[in-house]
Amino acid sequence: MTPQELKSSILQLAVQGRLVEQRPEEGTAEELYRQIQEEKQRLIKEGKIKKEKPLPEITEEEVPFDIPKTWKWVRHNCFFEVIGGSQPPKSNFIDYQADGYVRLFQIRDYGKNPVPVFVPIDKVSKFTRKGDILLARYGASLGKVFWAEDGAYNVAMARVTPLYDHDLVFRKYIYYYYLSPLYQLFIKNNTRSAQAGFNKDDLIKLLFPLPPFSEQKRIVAKIEELLPLIDRYEQAWSKLEAFNKRFPDDMQKSVLQMAIQGKLVEQRPEEGTGEELYRQIQAEKQRLIKDGKIKKEKPLPEISDDEIPFDIPESWKWVRWGTIAKSIQYGYNARLT
Repeated sequence: MTPQELKSSILQLAVQGRLVEQRPEEGTAEELYRQIQEEKQRLIKEGKIKKEKPLPEITEEEVPFDIPKTWKWVRHNCFFEVIGGSQPPKSNFIDYQADGYVRLFQIRDYGKNPVPVFVPIDKVSKFTRKGDILLARYGASLGKVFWAEDGAYNVAMARVTPLYDHDLVFRKYIYYYYLSPLYQLFIKNNTRSAQAGFNKDDLIKLLFPLPPFSEQKRIVAKIEELLPLIDRYEQAWSKLEAFNKRFPDDMQKSVLQMAIQGKLVEQRPEEGTGEELYRQIQAEKQRLIKDGKIKKEKPLPEISDDEIPFDIPESWKWVRWGTIAKSIQYGYNARLT
């Protein structure tokens, strides 16, 4: 299991209500849902939000998995709105902070290599505060989730806006929900296209598993307890993957090294010794010199103990390569078996 698969599995358990136990004293999501609806009606009465067309009831066919009895399935758009960013012309970009300018965050700015740009504050209309949740909407970044910084954000991202009192749904639980397979698979399977991105209407069918508020906090605490362990697992897994990639080449080198050290097969007395083979080669050499087929050359120096790189079996013999072959430059050592 890869580190990402392990993390996804933990987040899936979290939104299924299987990561922590349920506690009766914490109440039910139905009770929490009623509080949220009361907050909604209050805001409508005060004119702070508009009364919208009711969303369709959730059918059994839509429910992707079972959740605890104390939880409740709700439609994502019943609680949250996603608002796409604004995109001023690049001609307005500068790379330093100045009066009347605001930092424009792009997806790359939430990665390892940010490239800060600033734009006139009157050229953008969509802003974030530190701690808002941003969702990537396009291309290869689709599905990425970020904690926002203070500034503006461009059209490649959408800000998650709780429609009612956000203290009734724990913000960190919302964040991990978006990282879970429940959201990730939905958004990648139901987005209009990788380039078109998504908007609020595209999320009408997206469901949100609502736990009691105290359980939301315990779920987040358990996730954050496990994340450092996943990081440690990822480090070990990366080392193992690197070893596995090197293994065929390293294995071949190891086998060849064992071969020339005399450790690959056993030695058998009946096969003779390297010394005996060396004498045969020298006798053949003298015959060829006598027949005039090769020239007699200056003897090579004896091999000193300091030159020997490793031990070899007693039946083997270290020799200079030049004493047994003509085609390779003198000075290299060889072993006779």
